[in-house]
Amino acid sequence: MRQLPDTVAALERVSPSGERAVLATLMKVAGSAYSGPGATLLILPDASVSGNLGASCFEQDLVGHARRIRTSLVPELVRYDLTVDDDKPWGLGMGCRGKLDLLLEPAPAGRVPEHLAFLVEAARDRQAAAVATVFRTGPSGPALGERAMVRADGRTAGALPGGPLGARALADARRVLAEGRSRLARHRLPPGGGAAELLVEYVPPPIALLICDGGRGAESLARLGGELGWQVTAIGKDRMPGAPDDRTAAVIMSHNYERDLALLTALLPSPARFIGLLGSRTRAREVLAEMARRGTKPTRAQLARLHSPVGLDIGSETPAEVALSIVAEIQAAFAGRSGGALRARKGAIHDRP
Repeated sequence: MRQLPDTVAALERVSPSGERAVLATLMKVAGSAYSGPGATLLILPDASVSGNLGASCFEQDLVGHARRIRTSLVPELVRYDLTVDDDKPWGLGMGCRGKLDLLLEPAPAGRVPEHLAFLVEAARDRQAAAVATVFRTGPSGPALGERAMVRADGRTAGALPGGPLGARALADARRVLAEGRSRLARHRLPPGGGAAELLVEYVPPPIALLICDGGRGAESLARLGGELGWQVTAIGKDRMPGAPDDRTAAVIMSHNYERDLALLTALLPSPARFIGLLGSRTRAREVLAEMARRGTKPTRAQLARLHSPVGLDIGSETPAEVALSIVAEIQAAFAGRSGGALRARKGAIHDRP
């Protein structure tokens, strides 16, 4: 649900008195594809789209499906088989060779769908959330698109918890919250009712980017972070950071020795997952040595979260290039990746449920 801010903003621009938008969500992927489950595409009443499923080869076909759903107001599951050569535009020659199941749902008139509003509020409160969505069902099962939602603080919502599948869906959602990764779930329905399949999506709070001091490089860093949907906060030279959480990336760009020392002394003991220090290795060693002399010796775990010199090795020189290298390293760190070239990666490019 990484496109959440853009999707919600687009929905809020739709007139309550006009036609409805249709939300397409990728539920399941078999084989290779450009996006993973949870990716969304919003099809607006004027046939324009917002969001991204990774490839535009079937966008126009989705627009056609959206016209039907906008009239019926009934969700549908649509499958695209990109492994078959036929007369469809997504046949021979497409880079992805997978089977994709997409749930298409009419958006409520004049408001944001319940599950998106739930996620917006969770993000605002810096709470992780999990959303279990029914995308395949049987005669005695719940309706397509019914959901069970739970936040890390225990709050729940959705129509599904009150139905026969509710307890199992909530258990799935709580498991996903504990594991910190999405998964698919399949449950048998009452005798003769078949089975229900659910995408249980883990949605962490957005990365909180804390920029400590800095000049033009800080401006570029803030702009890139904002474009990625991160929550960006700039800390001025006379301020200290508040209480960062474990979804925080703090970048120190002060170019002032005493200021770097004060900021590192405050940030290293905090839960912040990523702490970046601009400058050379030698300077970082000097600052850490001075911290120890003043009675604060960082632990090994704290030093593992310190990235200095901050940024990936991409040959950056200008402020914008430096910002790009820093953003890339932050993204890699939060995704649990090395930040190397994709061609050198062993296994699948995308992590899939």
